[in-house]
Amino acid sequence: MDSIVLHFIVIMSGSGILSVILGIFAFANRHRYIGCQLFMFMSFATAIYIFGHTFELLGRTPEEIMFWICFQYIGLPFIAPFSLMIVLQFTGFHQFLTKRHMLLILLIPFLTTIMVFTNSLHSLFYRSITTNSVDGFLLADFTIGYWYIIHGVYAFGCSMLAIFILLWFLRVTKKEYLKQIMILLLGMFLPILTSFIYLLGATPFHIDPVPVVMFLTNALYLWAIMSFQLFKLSPIAMERVFEHMSEGVLILDRYRTLIDYNPAAAAIIPDLSKKGIGHKIDDIFSALRKDHAFIQWLRSPQDHTQYDLMWEKEQPFYYHLTASSLFNRRGEVEGRQIVISDVTKQRLLQKELEQRAYMDGLTNIFNRSSFIERTHIVLKEDANDTAILLFDIDFFKQINDTHGHHIGDEALRHIVSVCQQHLGNEDLFGRYGGEEFAICLPHCHFQEACHMAERIRHSFEENLLHVDGKKVRVTASFGIAHTAYGPDSLETLLFEADQALYMSKRQGRNRIYASTGGNYMLYGENHSPPASR
Repeated sequence: MDSIVLHFIVIMSGSGILSVILGIFAFANRHRYIGCQLFMFMSFATAIYIFGHTFELLGRTPEEIMFWICFQYIGLPFIAPFSLMIVLQFTGFHQFLTKRHMLLILLIPFLTTIMVFTNSLHSLFYRSITTNSVDGFLLADFTIGYWYIIHGVYAFGCSMLAIFILLWFLRVTKKEYLKQIMILLLGMFLPILTSFIYLLGATPFHIDPVPVVMFLTNALYLWAIMSFQLFKLSPIAMERVFEHMSEGVLILDRYRTLIDYNPAAAAIIPDLSKKGIGHKIDDIFSALRKDHAFIQWLRSPQDHTQYDLMWEKEQPFYYHLTASSLFNRRGEVEGRQIVISDVTKQRLLQKELEQRAYMDGLTNIFNRSSFIERTHIVLKEDANDTAILLFDIDFFKQINDTHGHHIGDEALRHIVSVCQQHLGNEDLFGRYGGEEFAICLPHCHFQEACHMAERIRHSFEENLLHVDGKKVRVTASFGIAHTAYGPDSLETLLFEADQALYMSKRQGRNRIYASTGGNYMLYGENHSPPASR
């Protein structure tokens, strides 16, 4: 029997089989290639639609026809939205494909399926369904309802948006991906065109020809998979990722010539716009960095090497560079990739944490443990000519009680500031306790250490603390110990200095006592003690 309807059924059956094959292939590769999972959903939705329409044409009663119409709408409404999501993923807009956005995209298709299954209750999808006998087949004719129009407009909008995205991307992407994009464009444009022809009533017996056209689009997809691996479209997405990476990326050929870089690299190395593609990488960096070790690293052929670089611009910037080889299909080194990560924030935070570990937070000088650690090192280098000074702020508790703890904190910072005016770069200065401080003077004779203590004590006495409109006189009592008088360990020196400090306090404060081998002598004039606060 030479029937047009039968020809439609045969071609549709082949189209449905191709859709199943594509769906199985996509399922098998869903973890290997980007977009395979969505392509699998689209293929199975297409297969449901095509087989449903095929069995609709084979239906012998209106009830059978309505059953297969409902069946095909389990898949049909989802084809265009899945196509849109595939395009979004392949073109690098995958960040929009959150679970929430995907559910929103699929909301209208879900409602469409529900509307078709419940059409007998509201007639919003089909107002009426009639049947006609053609060449021995019972064909359905429909009067469409309001939701059919909503469904059609939504499906058309998804398909057109996908096409516009592909056309836009075709202009900005590389020519190597032309075949893949053209296949996707044909796979979406041909069904839309056929749907218009169907809606205009220009098809034989008003049969929906879209499943027939899908035989062609499915064959194109299958050919593309076998010929040039359609699903390996990840480079399209990777190209967008390359452009929008926060790390700078430099691509070199085997001769260390720069052949590509991304905007992040240009932001890090402004000279790339002047001396970039086509120039040797070591020439580019040699104009910026004269570090011989760094240039040697750039020229090194070793794979997966790293380099930490500090670059002085308006302020210090820290970068972590990673170099790795690029290989061709034969496994040969084709070039080199250098990834530049800005680690300035991390390094500054690391320095801050390190500083907190050995610096006193209030006064920004060494804390007790750090002072002791560094003084041990000094004593190993100069065990015969090192002085230890301990001093304690006089009546510090009364300063806090009378003026408040914030004035007490200012007094501590004031003492440190005045003291630092007299100390050299080699001298160690630390906060030993609450209001007690320690100084290590390397390469310093006993008499020089006493003079230093007197200058500092006198500066405390002369420099009043001005804060909140108040003038506060802050003095200190000192104790000195020196290696010249026999102490052979830091613990002994600190003990002797502490005993001398105790003597200064006992004898009236605001004075200096020095340990001389178990004896304690007053240094300088017999100063009047500070007034009790």
